[in-house]
Amino acid sequence: MSQNPATPTAADCEVMASVDDGDEGEQLIIAELCREDAYVSMSTEATVVVTDWR
Repeated sequence: MSQNPATPTAADCEVMASVDDGDEGEQLIIAELCREDAYVSMSTEATVVVTDWR
């Protein structure tokens, strides 16, 4: 019988990013899809366009 680990490894997990409009303005949210409540968010006012960052 095979056993499934309680927590998936990083290689088994997908990460997703989105920009959502909320009560506090636009928020950049980065979430790990294989775990509940595994996300970070920040205001887009503090973000930098990648081409400007280089």
